[in-house]
Amino acid sequence: MGALKQLQNTYAFEVSILIPAYNEEATILFIINSITRTAFNKSYEIIVVDDGSTDRTAQLIENYKQTHPEINLSYIFQENQGKGGAIHTAIKHSQGEILIVQDADMEYTPSDYPQLLKPFEENGALVVYGSRNLNNENREHSSQLFYWGGILVTKVTNLLFRSSLTDEATGYKLFHSSLFSQFNFRHKDFAWEPEITAKILKNDIKIHETPISYHPRTKAEGKKISWKDGVKAIWVLFQEYFNK
Repeated sequence: MGALKQLQNTYAFEVSILIPAYNEEATILFIINSITRTAFNKSYEIIVVDDGSTDRTAQLIENYKQTHPEINLSYIFQENQGKGGAIHTAIKHSQGEILIVQDADMEYTPSDYPQLLKPFEENGALVVYGSRNLNNENREHSSQLFYWGGILVTKVTNLLFRSSLTDEATGYKLFHSSLFSQFNFRHKDFAWEPEITAKILKNDIKIHETPISYHPRTKAEGKKISWKDGVKAIWVLFQEYFNK
């Protein structure tokens, strides 16, 4: 019996959807509406952590909450820390058994939730990553630099931790909430992602992967990660490897 069925009575929700957002007024309501239109038959909450936005993100969310009181939507504003810092805050406020990290920029599609949740139900998974590289229909990339940078980070991960991941840099990472009582995190920027991957693999926890769709945006369209984050990701992986 999967984790959701085993422990469903000990959580307020089956799923918590964690949305870190920084100046995403153009897409934040699109992603929320996309979530609410997705039929994945789970009780869920949505937690938006606004990481110091200076645009209309706050106003849009507050207006949405007033007009959609039936949606379990929480909004938290904090001073800018980075994606990892926003996720840390969201986790602290979450009440769901399974945590879905959902970027606010529409690169990742909530219609993939049913597939992403299957390993928790059918295989008792604790961690699931959505892999862009397992879906042959994904043809586009933000740029060749982003694509090959992700491939390199994945290969370094597999080399260091003897894993067989196809997409470590994916934005779709799902976790059983019990995992976070085991780990202490140092990084609050994009480096949180390789850090959590390394900690999971070092503890011999299997990461299940499932194909997902991907609709990349460019730097001109607001993509925030850069090549420097890729370099830091590799540094963090080595740091975690040698930190026994």
